[in-house]
Parts: sequence; C-alpha cells; structure tokens
Amino acid sequence: MAALLVAAAAAMFVVGVVTLSNSQEGEAVGVDPRPRVDLPATPNALLAVTDEDGELASVVVMTLLPEGQGGSVVTVPVNADATAGFGLQRRPLDVSFDASDIEGFVASVEDMLSISFERAEIVDAAGLDAMLPDIDALQLVLPTDVIDTRGGGGLISTAGQQTFTSTELTTILTAIDDDAEVDESHANDVAVWEALAALAPVQVPPEPVALDEVGRPIPPVSVGELIDRLWQGEVAVRDLLLAPIDDTENPTDVDVVLIDRRDSTLVFAQVSPALVSTPNTGLKARIVANFTEDELEASDGLYDSPSEVAIELIGRLLFLGGNVVSVETAETGVPELTLIEVLDESQLEETIAAAETLLGGAEVRVATTVLEGVDVRITLGMSYLEHEVARAGDVDPSEAEVEDSVAPSTEVEDSVAPSTEVAGTVPADG
Repeated sequence: MAALLVAAAAAMFVVGVVTLSNSQEGEAVGVDPRPRVDLPATPNALLAVTDEDGELASVVVMTLLPEGQGGSVVTVPVNADATAGFGLQRRPLDVSFDASDIEGFVASVEDMLSISFERAEIVDAAGLDAMLPDIDALQLVLPTDVIDTRGGGGLISTAGQQTFTSTELTTILTAIDDDAEVDESHANDVAVWEALAALAPVQVPPEPVALDEVGRPIPPVSVGELIDRLWQGEVAVRDLLLAPIDDTENPTDVDVVLIDRRDSTLVFAQVSPALVSTPNTGLKARIVANFTEDELEASDGLYDSPSEVAIELIGRLLFLGGNVVSVETAETGVPELTLIEVLDESQLEETIAAAETLLGGAEVRVATTVLEGVDVRITLGMSYLEHEVARAGDVDPSEAEVEDSVAPSTEVEDSVAPSTEVAGTVPADG
C-alpha cells in the first residue's frame, strides 16, 4: 500500500509540473526580478577509439571542470545497448558503428546517455597516442589478459601488474579479442584510464587558462585541446553501472550490456549538468543529497552512500516522466527537513499535496533564485531517510514517527538559495 501511495503522489508531483511547463498560465507578466544563475559550464567531448580496421575498441566521455582544467573521464562499454533498453531488439554500439559516420555515432550515444556532446572525434591508435600524456613508464594492474585477435598481435600482455609506455597503453585500448567477452576488455580499458588519471596533473603549475571578457574560461576549440586541459588538473574516472538484462530482452542473443539509466543520469548530472538532455515531458529537477556517513546510519543499512540515495530518487522521477539535470552529493550534511523549492508559485499546490507521500516531511517554497533549466530543487533531509525506512518496512509513511518540522539549514549554495518566506510546510508527523 505504501508503495502505491508513493507512486500516486509522485505522479501528482510530476503531472503538476508537466501541466505548468506545457502552458503559459504560470508565466509572470513582465520581467522576473529574481537573480538568475546558470548551471556551470563544463565543456565535454565524446572520444571513440578504433583499431587498425576501423572497428570500435574503446569509448570515453571527457568533461572539463568549470575552472577549465581537470575534470572527469567516463568509460562507456563498446557493446552498450544504443536503444538504452527501449528498442524491440538490442543494438550494441560496436555492431552498428561506422567510422565514417561520426554524426550518427554521436547521436546514438547522446540518445543512450541523455547527454549532449559539444565535441567528438574518432581516432585510431596513433591519434590517441598523440592526445595522451607522454609517459615512459606507468604501472597498472590489468584485470585480464590483453589479446588482439583482429590486429594479428595475439597476446599483448598478461593480467596482473605491468609497466607500460603511453604507446603501449594505446595498444591496450585498441585491442579487440573476438574470443573473449567484451566486458573483459572493458575492464582493462577502465584500468588504463584510472592509471592515467592518477598521474594528473601532469604539468605543475598548469598553464593559465585564457578567459573571456567576463572572466570565464574560454571553451576549448577541439577535442585535442580539451584533453590537454584535462591533464592539467585533477582527473576522476567513473565507470557506469550496468542494469540486468535477460534473454527475453535480448531475443537475438547478441553480446550486449545495458547501462543503468539511473546511474548514467547521476554521473552526468554531476559532471556536466548544463548538457544533460531532458527527453521526458515532465519536470526538470535538481537533487541535493549531501548525507554524511553518520547521517546515513539512520537508514538502518538501507543506504551506504549519498549516491545510492540519489540514484533511487532519480529512478522514481525518470519512471514517472520527469528529468534530473543536476545532482549534488557532497557529504557535507543535510537539514532535518527536506526542502523543496519550486520555480513558479503555481507549482506550490501540487507540490505540497504530493510532497509528504513522495518525500516525507518537507518544506515547500518558491525559489528566490532562478536556476536556469531547473523547475524544482529538492534538498533531501533526515526526514527523507526516515520516510524511506518506514516505506521499506511497509509502513504508511504518514503514520511513522518523525521529528516535528524545523527550518532547514540556511547554508545553501547561491544556485539553490532558499526563500525567506515559507510557502508551505508538510508536517513530518502527518
């Protein structure tokens, strides 16, 4: 029963904002006087690596930090399903890949990951070698043997700790073993990128970044320039989680994996929020889940990290037709009561009506700062954990004992600053 209530309330929440976003009734006459804040600019690029025959061997998404140096590398399995599980048949990226059609490849990955790419390039081993830092010796632990059946190189390297030059690393990234599972070679790819990231920054102090007339870093003009800047700061590598797939979802029994849409949304909403696409017709949400380890202990083992909390909520919003464009999981601590900030006052009624069942005790306000591209900001509090613990125990959340409503922390970043006037409070005790 509790699960049904959650679904119904979430539907009310999403539908309410869908109605608003598809109409003009909620638009204020004249100019909105509230300060407006853009999501951070994080230039990104899609890089595909091929073997000597032009077959897809490795895929990564590289994103710069807003400061213009350093950033992230997100590894993508080459056999990931381009339909993201929605097609009648699975369509692995490497099967449909055509090195002469970069636009088609970019479109496939954008649709699969719900992210837009500002730059893209397809390179072979020599092209990749020119983009990587010049390394004489780099130690890493290979999860599996590296075998290249297509290039005729046979065994490239055995599993275990090895030392490689940058040229040898590109050989690993371009090797394709037709006799092995694709996920085995993908594990080696992840190990290579993680080892490279551990070297960053490769230039200390880094070169100064050119700024525009208002002091913002000028975006790189090419994938090569973006990669040069990437290695000038700290680099993090993230491998996307996979969702289970059974035989009924893969009727042709093709070698394919399915990326967990919740996790890919979390990753890109963190590293590149301004470029996250919104394929659903519902609200565009920002989620803040800054739970510390001590705070998560109140979940009775339900969550081990703030990312797990965020992923679950992302899944619900996506299932109900919403979009999540920005996520923060800084582990700096949360308020007692969840704070919901809506963009427009006409959203308040639906939000207040649905918030308690969807999120637990919450304080609902009209945002005093407009965050471009975001309809609603949800700053999760301890009341959300208590709500989820009660729901997991199949207890009606409205009957669970939760502390009385209290004002949330005022220490919120500028882009999600709360209103000083409380528009509505959903009591946590029902």
